[in-house]
Amino acid sequence: MSRDAPSRLVASGLAELAAGALSGWVYTIARTQPERAGRLGIKSADRVRQWHLDLAMLGTATVACGLAVPEPPPVVAAALGVGAWTNAMAFLPLAFKPDLDRHPVYLACAAGSFIATTIGFTGMAVGAARRRP
Repeated sequence: MSRDAPSRLVASGLAELAAGALSGWVYTIARTQPERAGRLGIKSADRVRQWHLDLAMLGTATVACGLAVPEPPPVVAAALGVGAWTNAMAFLPLAFKPDLDRHPVYLACAAGSFIATTIGFTGMAVGAARRRP
């Protein structure tokens, strides 16, 4: 990979940040046109807001980590990349089915996502600390 090419982790974070920007349109519809949102099946504008904000925040955090800790251990980068996306995307189904967060399969997926982000962000922090002189 050339020095100028962003890492896969940074590219993933930028794509997630872009998805966050695009999801703002969905949130705008959910807030300003509730009848239209209802026809689309959206039952919770608050969950759309959480989805939108999580995409933006986790995308930004992923980019920051990818730039701060170049060439992290592959398992750490993969965990962060997968966890950041799945954590944010977990809010979208709740916009359509708010009680889904009580379903065991949903809870298992959410737990897996939290584990992935924990491994990713903690691994990046440890990697940065180890590289300090």
